[in-house]
Amino acid sequence: MTASTTTAPAQPAHHQPLPPQWIPATIRRPSTGVRVGQVIATQTAVALVVAGAGRGAAMTVGAVAVAAPLLAGAWVRVRGRWLFTWLGVAGGHLSRRRALASAAGPGLLGLLDPGATIRAAELAGGPAAVVDDAGGLTAVLEVGDPGDLLGDGPGVLPAPSTLLPPVSPELPPVRLQLLLSGSPAPAATAGASTVATSYRQLTDERLAGRDSVLLAVRVLRVAGWTNEELRVALSGVVRRIVRRLGPVTARPLGEHAALRVLMELAHHDGGGPVLESWPVVRTGKLFQATFRVRRGPDPRTDAGRRLVPRLLTLPAAATTVSLCVGPRTGIGGVTAPAELTVRLAAWAPTELATAAQALRRLADDAGAEVDRLDGQQLPALAGTLPLALAVPGAAADPAVLDELELPVGAAGLMVGANRRGAAVTIRLFRPEGTRLMLVGGVRAAQLVALRALALGARVAVQTTRPRVWEPFVRGVGTPDGPIPVLPPGRAVDGVAGSPAAPGAARGGTPVRCPPTPVPGRPGSPPWWSGTASPPPTSTSWAGPTWSCCNRCAPPRPRWPVPPSASVARPSG
Repeated sequence: MTASTTTAPAQPAHHQPLPPQWIPATIRRPSTGVRVGQVIATQTAVALVVAGAGRGAAMTVGAVAVAAPLLAGAWVRVRGRWLFTWLGVAGGHLSRRRALASAAGPGLLGLLDPGATIRAAELAGGPAAVVDDAGGLTAVLEVGDPGDLLGDGPGVLPAPSTLLPPVSPELPPVRLQLLLSGSPAPAATAGASTVATSYRQLTDERLAGRDSVLLAVRVLRVAGWTNEELRVALSGVVRRIVRRLGPVTARPLGEHAALRVLMELAHHDGGGPVLESWPVVRTGKLFQATFRVRRGPDPRTDAGRRLVPRLLTLPAAATTVSLCVGPRTGIGGVTAPAELTVRLAAWAPTELATAAQALRRLADDAGAEVDRLDGQQLPALAGTLPLALAVPGAAADPAVLDELELPVGAAGLMVGANRRGAAVTIRLFRPEGTRLMLVGGVRAAQLVALRALALGARVAVQTTRPRVWEPFVRGVGTPDGPIPVLPPGRAVDGVAGSPAAPGAARGGTPVRCPPTPVPGRPGSPPWWSGTASPPPTSTSWAGPTWSCCNRCAPPRPRWPVPPSASVARPSG
């Protein structure tokens, strides 16, 4: 008697194989191996030379003239890539739309991701927004508490691959993108001024002045899944990711917030054009270039593990680091291709070149290699926005990227050190207005103003005692000129701030504060502080308005004003 057992056939990982654009380049075809096209081009070149030989000088010269470019295109490498691949890049660069006139967020989204729209949806039990395009649905999560002015210290994010759900027939393919954006401290606009030198000595250029963290979750569109099924699957993935992040808060963004984040990360304020050239993308007054990490870094070294936080301190107006994983491929979904991309933004081409050189030096120290994505800067810009799109180039080693340190909440204006010797920072520059009361003397206010200048802010002093501030103003030089010292109530003209150039709110009429309270003296009035609501149409990045000594600054509404920090000295 014999017995036999049968097992049910394995369920497919997905409803259908992944679309070609989501198959990593290292799986499709190795970039370093010999390809069939190269062999065919070589055979054609040899056949032309043989056919032209013995048929006269003209035929021979013509055959050689055709064979030489064929061989060069097939076998010559330029900056680590075959010449024929550069020809393909040039063709794509010339054939796509590369410019956008002054427009709002939807126009920018249409340029970077044609056909994409942002619409409202319910995710993880609450209202949110999804980006709907031909490739799938994407939700954008804000990581960390944006309202945290003074946190308990930096946290560490888990590797994105650990947040990627396993392959399941009940789940469409999923791709995750972790975006870290920041600006250095001192800011690039501070140059070699006194304030920059002072802050550089304080932090040793290891602390970013501003940072933000976003997580984009994309479910890919494959056959057999409707839009509603994709939305339900996306909602479940978002809920699990929020739970997995644990103590680090994360929340899905709504329609207006998602559009604002896209504009801010692209450094596009809607008032300037977007134009792609071969080496850069220009958005308004900023020049941007994107690099892709081809190899490394070495996680066995401290420089390799801390590559990401060090990237955010590069001497650029802003730096954006994109780490993408997924979708899972292979048998059982054990393979999750990964990408590490860096985008630099600067106010001038020379500053961008300096930042690019610093990036290459930093990559060399970490044991990594980077490629500048010339001719593909516009698709690369789209790949470094929270859309979870693919970036041109070869995939990185997922195991290496899993070892990188991913800090959150460490950036800001340094005000001191805690008992463990770590920096204590405050986030003065945020999309919403920030009003601060500083308890101390004029020297303390001048110290905070000095460090705010190092972060790229403009400072205006409103005081009834200008002589007290004259030595400080004379001794501090900034690229924007001397610090204005104004009487209370005088308005300051300027332009709106942005994440790359944060601004402070000022405006309104100063309020006379009560006399200085003296502890223990009868009748001494208590300290007080007012509140102000910003105009509903204001969208500028605002900096702080603070008071110095033991008096309170008057309430000031947040208006679209230039990058600055207002140090108020009330009368009385």
